[in-house]
Amino acid sequence: MDESTDYTNRDDGTDDCTTTESFDDHGIDDGSELIRRTYYRLVADGWDTFEPTERFLDRLADAFTRAYLTVTGAYELPPHVAAAVDDARAWVGVEFADKPNTDLRGTVVPAFYRHAAGFHCAYRD
Repeated sequence: MDESTDYTNRDDGTDDCTTTESFDDHGIDDGSELIRRTYYRLVADGWDTFEPTERFLDRLADAFTRAYLTVTGAYELPPHVAAAVDDARAWVGVEFADKPNTDLRGTVVPAFYRHAAGFHCAYRD
């Protein structure tokens, strides 16, 4: 990822959470692996182009969830990660609702990750 966005302002002396390192507390150093794995899971499931439909958004959230579980070796999402995924799904749906020709690999999946990471920053302890 080429940008790092601050989503929290902490006054307790800790570093601000960024989208690049949002999931570092889960052993994920860089979001690019989640982006790559999410994209390839979608393609493996037959979704190689973006569709602004509820069905597609469900598949996108599921692909991200499966990528997260694979990378972390977990069996289920922690509640705050699940909430971040749900919120990212909703925001991507709104962001691209009227843009059916948006590039899946270069735009939609990275946007989903940025939203999920941003919400994760807000929701994590």
